[in-house]
Amino acid sequence: MPLTAFSVFSASAVFRHFFPAFFSLLLFVVRPCLGQTQSPVIDRIVVEGNTFINEDRIKDLMITKTGGLFRKKQLNQALLRADVNAIENFYRNSGFLSVRVRSTRDALRENRVVVRIAIDEGPRYRVRTVAIVGNRYLAEDDIRKNLLTKAGLPYYQLFAAADKRAIAALAERHALLDAETRLEQTLSEADTSITVTFFIDEGEPSRVGEIRVRGLQKTHPFVVLRELELRKGDLYDNSKMARSQTRLFQTGLFRSVRMEPARSDSATHARDLLVSVIELPGGEFSFGGGFASVERFRGSFSIAHRNFLGRAITIGTNAQASLLVQQVDAGITQPWLFKTRTTGTLRGFFTRQDRRSHIQREFGASIIGVRELSRALRSQTTYTIKNVRVTSLSDSLTAILQGSSVADSLRSRREGSLTQLVLYDTRDDLLNPTQGMFSQVQANLASPWLGSSSANQNSTLTLNGVLRKYIPLGRFPDIATSVSFGYVRALSKGVIPLDKRLLLGGDKSVRGYAIHQIGQPDGGVVAFSSQNEIRIPVGSLLFAGFVDLGGTGKTLASFVLNDIQIGYGGGLRIGTPIGMIRGDIGFHPKGDIDPPTAGLYERTYFYFGLGQAF
Repeated sequence: MPLTAFSVFSASAVFRHFFPAFFSLLLFVVRPCLGQTQSPVIDRIVVEGNTFINEDRIKDLMITKTGGLFRKKQLNQALLRADVNAIENFYRNSGFLSVRVRSTRDALRENRVVVRIAIDEGPRYRVRTVAIVGNRYLAEDDIRKNLLTKAGLPYYQLFAAADKRAIAALAERHALLDAETRLEQTLSEADTSITVTFFIDEGEPSRVGEIRVRGLQKTHPFVVLRELELRKGDLYDNSKMARSQTRLFQTGLFRSVRMEPARSDSATHARDLLVSVIELPGGEFSFGGGFASVERFRGSFSIAHRNFLGRAITIGTNAQASLLVQQVDAGITQPWLFKTRTTGTLRGFFTRQDRRSHIQREFGASIIGVRELSRALRSQTTYTIKNVRVTSLSDSLTAILQGSSVADSLRSRREGSLTQLVLYDTRDDLLNPTQGMFSQVQANLASPWLGSSSANQNSTLTLNGVLRKYIPLGRFPDIATSVSFGYVRALSKGVIPLDKRLLLGGDKSVRGYAIHQIGQPDGGVVAFSSQNEIRIPVGSLLFAGFVDLGGTGKTLASFVLNDIQIGYGGGLRIGTPIGMIRGDIGFHPKGDIDPPTAGLYERTYFYFGLGQAF
């Protein structure tokens, strides 16, 4: 299309009017970019003037760093200013109260700089005296015993702040809930010393007013109140509050427990104690399972209600079954028997054990009383009345009985017995202990005086003991060891029934053997066993190697070292959401207790279950 005069005029007018505006806009956008230079790269950092604090420690305080071989660090002025402040604060906290720190940079070629940190440390102030003013209830010796700030040492501001908190904590332990502590520092430039004074306004000791329980849905208030170690009118005691909180958690009734004194505007020195709880569901169902070469699969379940009638009474039933053991029991537990810290349980049970040489059935009831003597020490007394029946004797056991070496007149009887147990437990975890110890001593007396049938005039005394120790070794594998013993004796020239004689073997005594394999067919009157394990953590897995040993003897005098059998092997433990799953494989050397044709496979046993073996 040919250009007309109007077209030419229009194009020139557009260029003349709009090009200056477009050029101005372009210049406005581009000019900052043209004027902006890239931040210099940090070649190195030099610290000057430091005497008391070494260069590496100062550089650790800094965010500004030098780069590496493949990544360069550019200078950031804001971060460098923050580093200067951090260094000054560190010096002041260390007693250099007049310190001055400044930063400079020296330009090098190729847009690189050297960052210099110049420090004028000044004198270091030391503590001349520590004065305590205003204490009436708190003993000065008790206060000074916990202070970090001491005369003659360099003055640390962080120590002084920690001392102020320590005094407040000490005041709370002495029921001085309204105490206030003020810190005053007096400098002497003449000898560069500082006098530290703690002014304490103790107030008056606070006593427990009303105890208010909040958050209960089904539980009666007395269930909470009886677990508290504090009563109305008592002086507040933080240690008692902590123990009370622990006891409430141990009831198994609460998901959350919080205890705190209420604020009081009255002129009295009594403050109400607020106990806030969140309840757990009362019903409980649990199950478990495992596998062993001899038992095959084994399972267990438990159904219980932990808060029957809102009184913390537990009712429930438990059962477990495997190829060798079937057991079921049901009972009711009262945690505060006769309004004391004694737990009482009434329990009925049935048990069947298929041993290698016989079948044993027990049916009966027991009354159990448990008394907590301390946080780790517990005493338990049990009275049991039961019917016992031993049947299906093996040929080897029948031959022994016919030889009159073991009496068989007590294979069907009623027996009454009394058992006393003392238990000490400091383990850090029940299923996967890594430190602490567990010990248990138990004595059982069965006698006609305790309810045995008229046909059973036999009396026996059985003693058992267990000691387990868990030793963490830091970077080295952990060690766990367990030692057990058992002894049974007939009293008044009586005899020892078959079901009371001692046998060993299996994952709970000597691994590498079948359950009750050691001591067959008729068992012994004395038994000793030891389980020893080394545990090696590898990430989330735990590898274990073990050596177990144990043996039984027909009499205490005849029990010798040659009666000890040895089992060994290893296994793997895996942590899961439901707990630690354990798998072990055990072996034992061929010996007199094995058939002549027994090979390695017949002497190999597998064990699976939850938690550690011991």
